[in-house]
Amino acid sequence: MKKIIGPLLFVLLVIVLSGCNLLVPEAVTPTIAPTMTIAAFPTEPVVQTEIPLPTAIPPTATPAPAATASAVTMLSAEVVFDNFSLRSGPGRFFERVKLYTTGDVVSLIGREFSNNWALIKTQDHAIGWMNLVGLKIYGDLNALPIFKVDDAQMLFGHVYLPGKIPATGIGVAISSIENDLSESIDNSTTNADGVWALYLPVDKKGNWIIGPNSYGCEGSNAVIAGSEGCMLNGKLPSAQEITLPFTTGLAIEFEMLPLNP
Repeated sequence: MKKIIGPLLFVLLVIVLSGCNLLVPEAVTPTIAPTMTIAAFPTEPVVQTEIPLPTAIPPTATPAPAATASAVTMLSAEVVFDNFSLRSGPGRFFERVKLYTTGDVVSLIGREFSNNWALIKTQDHAIGWMNLVGLKIYGDLNALPIFKVDDAQMLFGHVYLPGKIPATGIGVAISSIENDLSESIDNSTTNADGVWALYLPVDKKGNWIIGPNSYGCEGSNAVIAGSEGCMLNGKLPSAQEITLPFTTGLAIEFEMLPLNP
């Protein structure tokens, strides 16, 4: 009988301690998942300006409800020119916020609808607009949201080849008649739809000249290859004289002329 009493007392003790939650199992260590042809910009005084974030234009189609909110898509880009401007608006008539140099890395938050300017956040936490001509972009620009530009006059329109075919890679420039300084000239390049857009501060007034004045050899359907690069397959149309402020929502259209009419 003495050989049985010892084991029975041990079993009874285990049952009692278990009922009192005095036996605590060893903690399990959690498993941690592995972590997976450009002109130089003239120098001018830098104006320190805090830029309000513009409003993103919502898509026209109603998206399907998502289970979880997705993160805002941003792209990285590298500045490819020295003294490259971050501006308070998407145009060269807006104030410079800061200057950046070759190799500086910035984040692209969004774009304006003609794909000439991008809304930028810099590594020193400044926000403003940069022209895409001075950026090497990593990723698809069209994946970024389009932002509405507030507090600006927007001029827009198309450049067409004969037959109303959208002309890509054509530069459209605007300049004040009263002032011929380089800082009084801005330009926009037509996108795949032949669309251009130019933005000016709301206080700009008076008589201005606007019209196509340049073209690019790469990605343009308006040029033909030549022995020294390319040549325009047609003639640029004449510029137009306009008065600012211009009629809101009215497009300014241009159609190229054939070489041999």
